[in-house]
Amino acid sequence: MRALSNPLCLADRRIDHALVLGGSGFIGAPLVRTLCAVGVRTTVLVHRTPPPGEARALRGTLERLPWAALRADPPDVVFHLARIPGRGPIRGPLTRVRNRVANELLVRALAEWERPPLVIYVGGTLAYGSQGDDDVREDRALAPTSYARDYHHAEVPWLRALRDRDVPVVVARPAWVLGPGSWFDAYYRRFIAEHHAVPLYGTGDNWMSIVHVEDCAGQLVNAARHALPASIVNVFGGAPIRQREFAERLARLTNLPIREIALADRERAMREAFEFSCRIGTVHGALHEAYRLVHHDLDAALAALLRST
Repeated sequence: MRALSNPLCLADRRIDHALVLGGSGFIGAPLVRTLCAVGVRTTVLVHRTPPPGEARALRGTLERLPWAALRADPPDVVFHLARIPGRGPIRGPLTRVRNRVANELLVRALAEWERPPLVIYVGGTLAYGSQGDDDVREDRALAPTSYARDYHHAEVPWLRALRDRDVPVVVARPAWVLGPGSWFDAYYRRFIAEHHAVPLYGTGDNWMSIVHVEDCAGQLVNAARHALPASIVNVFGGAPIRQREFAERLARLTNLPIREIALADRERAMREAFEFSCRIGTVHGALHEAYRLVHHDLDAALAALLRST
């Protein structure tokens, strides 16, 4: 199923106009700011939330795209980070179907264009499943775990389009994305503030590959400019570390003890996320080296997040 680009080749793609689906989200907003900062005319599909910075708003939803406006001013690249929200025993299955159908319709509509734009579809590395101590590159078979069990339904149409070359697609898979409002706030910063201790979830032996949200955005732009179509691209920062080392770094920064948190009684998705072990690497060495990390010091990034409110 895998259609991977030659790891020694890079595209040289000009981007004058970018469309961002999900541009007000955790990764989407920094992506929009990055695009605007480098002079790319940026349009953001919005429902209620106004777009960040200087981007232009395009009113609509993933299920109701304003096709007439898009055809009148077609983008060179579409960054797709949008998901229809909804969880629970009833809404969850319905939401999975809605996301998949919306993406199938989007693939079909773009395939009819004379010159379809490049689509950067943003998934995640949870799609690989827990891989222990193995190095995980883009040619690894998928075994979705945790929240990716739901998210994977939405990306199936894009993986099919990538395989069949229906539209030019790059599927990007970010690792653990670190930034304000991320999992770090939910599972670390709040715990530290409330319990005056650093949590260690489970044994802590699992590997974590981490990328700062601003570097995630930068690497998505890098992929849009240089990745060849029909590629899968892992997005990550420095070398992977074990969760225990992550907790130890936080303990040194905060001068607090580490508290072990049992996972047995936690919900399945959360338990699997913190048992997830994945040392992310890449077959696209030249592409990865073409981007220079801004946040290369993990301790500095963690210290800044701990200071944030």
